Amino acid sequence: MNAALLLFYIFSLSMAYQLYVFLRYIIKLLAHKAENQTLDSQPASVVICAHNEIANLKKHLPGVLAQSHPQHEVIIVDDRSHDESYEWLLEQKATYPHLKVVRIDEVPSHINNKKYALSIGIKAAKYPIVVLTDADCEVASAEWLDRMSQSLVGEKELSLGASLYHKEASFLNLFIRFETYQTAVLYLSRALSAKAYMGVGRNLAYKKALFLNNKGFNGYQGITGGDDDLFINKHASATNTAVVISSLASTYSVPKSSWKSFFQQKKRHLSVGKYYRLRDKIFLGGLQFSTMSLWISGILAITLTPAVYQFIIVGLLLLRWIGQYVVYYKVSIKFGDSFKPWLLPILELYYMFYYIIIGTLAIRSKRIKWK
Repeated sequence: MNAALLLFYIFSLSMAYQLYVFLRYIIKLLAHKAENQTLDSQPASVVICAHNEIANLKKHLPGVLAQSHPQHEVIIVDDRSHDESYEWLLEQKATYPHLKVVRIDEVPSHINNKKYALSIGIKAAKYPIVVLTDADCEVASAEWLDRMSQSLVGEKELSLGASLYHKEASFLNLFIRFETYQTAVLYLSRALSAKAYMGVGRNLAYKKALFLNNKGFNGYQGITGGDDDLFINKHASATNTAVVISSLASTYSVPKSSWKSFFQQKKRHLSVGKYYRLRDKIFLGGLQFSTMSLWISGILAITLTPAVYQFIIVGLLLLRWIGQYVVYYKVSIKFGDSFKPWLLPILELYYMFYYIIIGTLAIRSKRIKWK
């Protein structure tokens, strides 16, 4: 077998694996339909951790406090803030009786700051369902809490939502949104196939009993990050995880404005991937490997193979890119957004190198901080 034919076979196998992922998982996300009517609401506690977030609290907390949910509370855990957060929050309590403020002045040395703040907030919750978001997140509607909490009935103990970034006019913003959609498509489609492996703490809900019965973040309480994805990876089963996909249930954040800050953020996020279950590491590793193999073998094969193979390769790549575009756009509509990745091949190439470099640094890094 000559080198050109070998490259064509490698390209074909890589394409076949990606087609399998689409047909096995992603197509379920495309076919998923959100509930049109809100079910009976269950009492729920929103928990938000904040460290020097006075500007974000003033901007986004009113939307959380104005939820239409008939029986809920909002718990803000003020984590050692030295701005005006605590004083401002105490003032808001006079207007919003369902607002609870918990102050943390010091953190034990054996646990990560964010996990400790979350643990305190969850333990302070008086309702059986806990819904999490961040201080810098904007909820999509007054029905956000209803949508995130209503799916936790019966054996459902975890509920995964979508968390997006606001659109801005820059390549960095386009890349951040592309990376966010790629992540969301994977973790939500896997959850719909009873193989949930992660969620995002900006839009996540679970039963308080699940947290308490499993001793919270026990086993990885000292790790920076993982309060969302590792918790899901450890406790999600084939039957206990729900997915919430609705334009009313998304959250939005302001993306990083510099490549340096974005890389630091993603380094923290990717650093916990090494603690995933083996099956999830194999799946994600296989997907990334097949993408790199597809690009490398495809480009080399186009330059070395006969014309008939070149036409086949180019045609398959075009079909794949069109399919990707349709997936991201259709899914974004479900989320209440409109994402049109015109530069998809460039974004994917950049993502490939970014994943290798930042992922390697994240795995090797031992000193990563929250705030």
